[in-house]
Amino acid sequence: MRFLLIISAALVAFSAKAQQGPVLTKGTVPLLNVFEPDSLVNTPNGIFTIASELPEPAGIDKATKTFVNNERTRLQNNHYPSNGLKRAAVPPMVTGGFIGAVNEGTPNDNNMAVNNDSFAISVLNTYIRVFNTSGVVKKNWGLENFPRDPKNTRPGTGVDILNRSYDPKIVFDPIANRFIIVYLEGSESPDTRIIVAFSKTNNPLDGWNVYNLNGNPFGGLYWTDYPMIAINGEDLFITVNILKDNTDWRTGFTQSVIWQVQKKGGYTADSLQFNLWSNLVYNNKPIWNICPVQDAYQPGSDGMYFLSARPGDVSNDSFFLHRITNSVKSGTAQYYFDVLKSNKSYGLPPAAPQKQAGFMLQTNDARVLGAFYNNDKIQFVQTSRNAINGKSSIYHGIIQDPHKADPIVTANIISYDSLDIAYPTIVHAGNKVFGRQSLITFSHSGPNTFPGTSLVYFDNNGQYSDLIRVKEGQGYINSFIPDSTERWGDYTSIQRRDNNENEYWLVGSYGKATNAVGTWIGVITMNDPSVKVKDITANQLQNNAYPNPVKDQLVVPFHTDAAGTVSFFVTDASGKVVITLKEEQTNGEQKAFINVSQLATGLYTYTILLNNVPVNNGKFSKI
Repeated sequence: MRFLLIISAALVAFSAKAQQGPVLTKGTVPLLNVFEPDSLVNTPNGIFTIASELPEPAGIDKATKTFVNNERTRLQNNHYPSNGLKRAAVPPMVTGGFIGAVNEGTPNDNNMAVNNDSFAISVLNTYIRVFNTSGVVKKNWGLENFPRDPKNTRPGTGVDILNRSYDPKIVFDPIANRFIIVYLEGSESPDTRIIVAFSKTNNPLDGWNVYNLNGNPFGGLYWTDYPMIAINGEDLFITVNILKDNTDWRTGFTQSVIWQVQKKGGYTADSLQFNLWSNLVYNNKPIWNICPVQDAYQPGSDGMYFLSARPGDVSNDSFFLHRITNSVKSGTAQYYFDVLKSNKSYGLPPAAPQKQAGFMLQTNDARVLGAFYNNDKIQFVQTSRNAINGKSSIYHGIIQDPHKADPIVTANIISYDSLDIAYPTIVHAGNKVFGRQSLITFSHSGPNTFPGTSLVYFDNNGQYSDLIRVKEGQGYINSFIPDSTERWGDYTSIQRRDNNENEYWLVGSYGKATNAVGTWIGVITMNDPSVKVKDITANQLQNNAYPNPVKDQLVVPFHTDAAGTVSFFVTDASGKVVITLKEEQTNGEQKAFINVSQLATGLYTYTILLNNVPVNNGKFSKI
C-alpha cells in the first residue's frame, strides 16, 4: 500500500499535537568555521587538540546514555526456518589491514571512507585519523576541533567546547572527490548540535568547511542522537533520532527526522540550504530510526530511499519504505511512504557472550543499519535473533522493485551456532553485468572466540560464502562500563574504493590484549570471476552463438590464445546467473555446448572467461 504525501514548506515551530502528518521545514545554515588541521597543537600522546585559550564549556553535560545490561527475553516461538543457507559463494580475500583511529574508553562507534587518490579516514568516538592508503598515519585529532578556531579569528570563535563529541559518520563523494563528516555534540537541549564538515579538496589535510545544524530544531527539552548519512548527486541526507532530555535512546525517543542538505554550499563555503522532514508517523506512532539507502554506484542526481523497522519489538515482519524525490534546490521535493511485509520476521537480539565467562556485549536493537540500491533492488541488513539457536544474528533483506506498488520483501538469517554476530553493514559487490552481489561485514564474539570483525559474500546466485575472519580478537572487551555487559560499538562500515571495482575497505572492532576495544581497517579483494566481467554493451556483443533462437543446446564458438580455466555464465533478464560451467581448455578455436533446455522462454546473456578474463559474450533467445 503506497501513500503519497505532498508536503508544503512550513517556517514555524513544530508541534506534535498540531500536526497530523509529515512536515517540511526549509532554511539555511551559515558557515561556522574553516578548520585547518595544520593549526592544531600536537600533544605528547600524539593527538592534536584545541589550544588552551579557547573558552570552556558553558555547562556540564548532565544527560548520559543508559544502556540495556541484561540479556533480552528469549523467544519462545519459532518464526524462522532452519538456517540452511547455501554457502557455495566464492569467498573474498583479505589483502590488507591496519589499526584505525584510537579511542580512550568511549564506545567504539566506527566509520571510515577512502577516496580515489591516496587518503583513508577513520573516525570513531571521539577522534579522527587520516592515513595514506598504505596505512601510514598522516595526522589525527579530536572531533571537537572542527567547529572551533584555535586562533580565535574565524566564525567558530567562542563556540562552547562540550564534553561530548560522538557518533561520527563519514562518506566519500566520488562526484566532487571530497569527504563529508557528520557527528554530534552535546546531549541535552541547550547545546545539542549536528556538526557537518566538508573537505575543501580531495586532501583532508587541506582544510574543512564546517557547519552547525540545530540538534533541537523544534524547541522544548529535546536532543539529537544517532545520525545516519548518505548522498546523492545534489544533497547530503542525515537522519537522526530526537530524544527527551535526561533520557537514553530507548526510554526517551520522540521521533526520527530527515535533514536534506544541499552539498554545493558545503564545498564552496557558502550557506547550506536544507529541507527538514519531521513528524514521520504510522498509525499515530513515530517511526523509530531511519536508514538512508545509498546508490550502489555513483550517486544519482536527486532523491533517496530510506528504510525503517520496528527495532524494539521482540518479533515483527514490517518495514517502512520512505522516499524523498527531487533536490533541495528544486524546491519541489516530495515525500512518499510505504508499509511492507517480509517473508521472515526479525526480532530483538540477545546480548553476546565473550570468551571471558560472565562478560557480555550489548547488541542494542533490530534497527536497519545499512542498505544500498542497485538494479531495481534494495539490499539491507540489521542485527536480529535466530529463534532456533537463540543467537544474535544478521537479517539480510532484499526489496524487489521498490518503485512499484506493493514491493516484495524476502530475507535470510545469517547465523552461526558458535558465534553471536551483530552491527552489520552492507555494500554492493557486483558490477553492471552481474548486479546482485554484496559484501556484509559485522562484529563477532563467542564463548570460545574473542570479539573481532568478520565478513561474508553474497553472490549473484543467492549463495553466501563461508565466514571470513577479517580481524581476530586478542582479548575480551572490558573498557567502558564497569559491569558484565560491555559496550561493543554501535556500527561498522564498508565501502568500495570508487576507482577500483574489485577493492573494498571496511572498519570494525576487536578485543585488544589489554581488554580494551580496538579499531581495525581491512582491505578486501573479490575472487568471484563474475565480478570481473566488464560492461556488456550492444556493440560488444559478438552474437555468434547458434542456433539462435535455441530450444535445447546452445553452441558458442570462441577462440583462446592460451590454455587455462574457462568459465561460462548465463544470466537472465534480471541479471541472475542461471547457468555456471567451468572446465580446462587448450588454446585455439573452441566450442562451448550449453544445455539450456531447462530455462524458461526469454532473453539471456552468455559470458565466457579464460582465467577470469572475458573472451566472448552475446545474447540469445530461448524458445
